[in-house]
Amino acid sequence: MSHYVLEKSLGDHEHGRALLYSSGDSFLVASYSKAFIRPEVLVFKSDPEGNVTDWIELFGEKHQEETTINEAIHSTMVTFNRLAEAV
Repeated sequence: MSHYVLEKSLGDHEHGRALLYSSGDSFLVASYSKAFIRPEVLVFKSDPEGNVTDWIELFGEKHQEETTINEAIHSTMVTFNRLAEAV
């Protein structure tokens, strides 16, 4: 399995930011949210435009308040890639 790589920013939303990642013809949205006590990043399947196609989260991580948004998203995707590689 190849790693998911950053395609583009999908912009900021009410509680954070979303980035689009791809691996071949497979796409994921990694969405950062600070709507809860601790910020979290959730990963969902999407289409090439970044529209979520399945709202069942594939992976997620909580982060410290001081972690920047982009650092949290990229860190989560690094972990996701490592776990996917191990399967």
